[in-house]
Amino acid sequence: MKLFNNNVEKHFKKISITGRVAFGIKCLEEYLIENKIRNVWTNRLINTLWEFTTTKNLSEWDKKISDLTPECILDTHPKNIAENYNSLSESEFQSLKEFYLKVDDKLIYLINLVIDIGTTDLYGATGKHSENTLKSTMEVYKFAQKEINVIPDLNKFNITKFSENGGWGNRIDKKLFN
Repeated sequence: MKLFNNNVEKHFKKISITGRVAFGIKCLEEYLIENKIRNVWTNRLINTLWEFTTTKNLSEWDKKISDLTPECILDTHPKNIAENYNSLSESEFQSLKEFYLKVDDKLIYLINLVIDIGTTDLYGATGKHSENTLKSTMEVYKFAQKEINVIPDLNKFNITKFSENGGWGNRIDKKLFN
């Protein structure tokens, strides 16, 4: 198992951060399908995540996704209120919070990991292989091995290379990952 994971890690080192995010989204989509979880919040989350692969302004994407991040929404600090979220009304904030409180911890963990792939190196250097996003990507892969029946074909993510655009890869439509 360890040797196989080393080969998978080598594979992901060649894939851009965009491709790593796409892999995470595909795993999240599969988890949602297999567990029959679908509602307005999962649709909005998935759509917002996919914007990562095509947007030219990742800082704008970061603002949108941070409003949907379970880690933020579920923060118990008294000052964690709806008005802190630009894209959510009071009722939406409460609805999203209720949704996250009802779903299993595995889903929350997976969502946070996928978001982490896209945000962890957003305002810093990616380095040789973006070790931070690589770590989160490998965690998604390990999660997928345990929790989903159909792991996305890793070769589908080779279309966006780490050698492109400083590790971020070129912008690419989600249809090309199918």
